[in-house]
Amino acid sequence: MRIHAWAIGLFIVLGTGLFAAVLFLIGNRHDVFGKHADFYSEFSDIGGLPNGAEVRVSGFEAGEVKGIQVPTGPNSRFRLKLQVRASTRGMIRADSVVSIKTEGIVGDKYISIQEGTKDAAAAQDGATLPSREPFDMGAMLERSSALLNNVDHSVTDVRGRLDLALDSVTKTVTHVDGLVSAVQPDIRKMAANASQVTGTLGAIVADLQAGRGPAGLFLKDEATRRELEATVSNIHQASVNLSDASMRGDRILADVESRDLVSSVKVTLDNVEALSKELRENVAGALGPDDLGEDGATNIRETLSNLSRGTSNLADDTEALKHEFFFRGFFRKRGFYDLEQLAPADYVKACEQGQSCRSRAWLDAPNLFAAGNQGKEKLTETGRGEIDHAVAPFLGSLPDHILIVEGYCRAGTADRQFVVARERADLVRQYLEAHFHLLHRDVGVVPLGDRPPRNAGRSMWNGVGIVFFGEREK
Repeated sequence: MRIHAWAIGLFIVLGTGLFAAVLFLIGNRHDVFGKHADFYSEFSDIGGLPNGAEVRVSGFEAGEVKGIQVPTGPNSRFRLKLQVRASTRGMIRADSVVSIKTEGIVGDKYISIQEGTKDAAAAQDGATLPSREPFDMGAMLERSSALLNNVDHSVTDVRGRLDLALDSVTKTVTHVDGLVSAVQPDIRKMAANASQVTGTLGAIVADLQAGRGPAGLFLKDEATRRELEATVSNIHQASVNLSDASMRGDRILADVESRDLVSSVKVTLDNVEALSKELRENVAGALGPDDLGEDGATNIRETLSNLSRGTSNLADDTEALKHEFFFRGFFRKRGFYDLEQLAPADYVKACEQGQSCRSRAWLDAPNLFAAGNQGKEKLTETGRGEIDHAVAPFLGSLPDHILIVEGYCRAGTADRQFVVARERADLVRQYLEAHFHLLHRDVGVVPLGDRPPRNAGRSMWNGVGIVFFGEREK
């Protein structure tokens, strides 16, 4: 009797000590027994921030959101009560800025308080800190879309104007080329006449230099007179041809002036310059600094960094959940984490040690399969009916089950048995996923050769076995 009383006393003392330790650990984790300081901040849009969200000062976990006061009207703002540890008050200054950030794109919301400048006064307890509205990705995308539309319209307009200008230049060049081709014979004739005139004048100058006398010789020598007349005639023809060429040149210049080609090119260049200026202003506006001096490129880099960090945290949290005290029992009951990584040896061990493999439907290979193309097997109509009949009792609770299709084959060597067993299990799984709209992650396949687990009720089998896991206890 004394030993029984001693054991009861020891149990009470240990239980009380354990309860106090757990209470202390929980209170210490949430910093219940530490000193705190309260600050406030206001936002027009809190972006889904929950009450109790984490508060970080310069990236350090410093407290939590203790209250959210809902605005009373459209012109009011949300008022947040921020409780931080007293040890971090020295970093919070009057110019510290409060902002709402996200752990990646789909992560949790938290409050970030930037460290103030050393010249600013320390923020007093209960002070209202300045805030920065959360970054709106949707608004940025909408603004970018409008910018791209403006650029597209501007480029289309410039292309049309340039096409018109190039068409005018092409027509003018073609016209000038035609005029030059038409004048070319006259120019050649003028050159020949000029050459002849030059030769005649050279002969006259030579006679004058020889002392034969110019005037009397021209009047008395018939041959010289005819040559002079021919020369004068040629000079006159050359003058006429030159006048004609000059008139054609005047018409070309008049045609260019009538088309106002120079003015059109100038207008086009002015439009291109205005478009470039507008484009530069739009890009500068999109990537320019916000109210706090941070430009668009910095905000985009910060968003991508948060996305990468949130994705990494999500993977770490999922892996940690498998080893958490309250959840690891669930994963141990299943005996595996990922059906695609399910090894036959691990599966057999889990079935022989657990009680969840007892709901098994046996389907014989001769009724289930028939020969197909290239030596492969295929499901028969009879086999599909047997699968439907085997799954029918569990149709009402399929979302609560994980199905494992065991493949068996008794013919051939061990490696051949493994390959055929895997192919048979895959055929049944594909039919289950397509016919009953099951998720691929909830249906696993295990090739077991020709030997089921020890407690399966059969020593050998040829075909498949459908095992139902995760049935709710009644």
